[in-house]
Amino acid sequence: MAQQLVSDRIAMLRYLMIVGVVVLHTPPYVPIIETGPETFDFIKAFFQHAAFRATVPVLAGMSGYLLFRSGLDQDWTRLFRKKMRTIALPFLVFNLLVLAGAFLAQHLLGLRMSYQLLPFDAPTWLDAAFGMSASPINYPLNFLRDLMVLMALAPLLGFILRSRPWMGFAAVLLIFFNNLDGALVLRDVMPVMFYVGGLAATRNWNLLALDRYALPCLGLLVVLCMCVVHFRIGNTTYFRFIAPVLIWSAAALLHDTRPGRWMQSQSKASFLIFLAHAPLLLVSSVAYQTLADGLPYPLYWFAIPVAIVAILSLLHRTFMRLCPRAFAALIGAKPPDVGATGASPGVPARVSP
Repeated sequence: MAQQLVSDRIAMLRYLMIVGVVVLHTPPYVPIIETGPETFDFIKAFFQHAAFRATVPVLAGMSGYLLFRSGLDQDWTRLFRKKMRTIALPFLVFNLLVLAGAFLAQHLLGLRMSYQLLPFDAPTWLDAAFGMSASPINYPLNFLRDLMVLMALAPLLGFILRSRPWMGFAAVLLIFFNNLDGALVLRDVMPVMFYVGGLAATRNWNLLALDRYALPCLGLLVVLCMCVVHFRIGNTTYFRFIAPVLIWSAAALLHDTRPGRWMQSQSKASFLIFLAHAPLLLVSSVAYQTLADGLPYPLYWFAIPVAIVAILSLLHRTFMRLCPRAFAALIGAKPPDVGATGASPGVPARVSP
């Protein structure tokens, strides 16, 4: 029963966090120091600079937990084959498609973007295509880029987790929190939370221990987010270490509720939402700036994440019905006839967006 609760919560939080990623990336980006005085400015900063800054740590922790709980790290060959199919292939497909679209837009329309692909520059193209030393052109996929590095390190991390777990934790903190790895992992919080998820799995932590404090955890989370905005805290590293614990425990409030069950049911579409939302946000931003004369920006900001999530969820259902095997291969999922859970990239009810 307890393990089923954990699995249900992972599925629910996977969807909630990826919707949060869409909100987080809704343009334009406004530095927290430039947050305006209006109520809408506070709300926007609350979610984009505080609450949903925890999405990557939460997802990284759940990914680590599920990987090491499955023991996949102890079978390197199977780990490599599975992650090539469920993480590397979707990364390449959805990043290279955006790369091709950006090249055509710059070549034919002369548009300027964060990655300027013309004139040709090999290091720029390598970063844009594969994220060699910087975020790939489909920028949310830097999570997958870093996750692939962590999967390559998983056999070593798994050995350390099972033999010298706390010495390993100290080493991970020392190396990644101080950026001693250079450009190996772009998000320094991510390997720490991935390792913490591994600790939870290999040390058999009781992940429901704080459920009785779900309401205080939610209250503390809201207070911390409000403090980040009120005091205009730009460096939220420590917040991103604390927030996953609070979010995980607060999620107990959604257990066996209609919203919680609905989020679990939508979890299958979350990976497509993650893979494809950035180019849709870009198109929506260009359309808003050129066509939506007089449309209030707050209306755009609230409406467009909902619209994109709805569109991509509909596309997921449509393609899974029309061409399930081909589509499942593109997004690294199991075809519908393999299992009813819709689990994908490498873990039950996949959390790795």
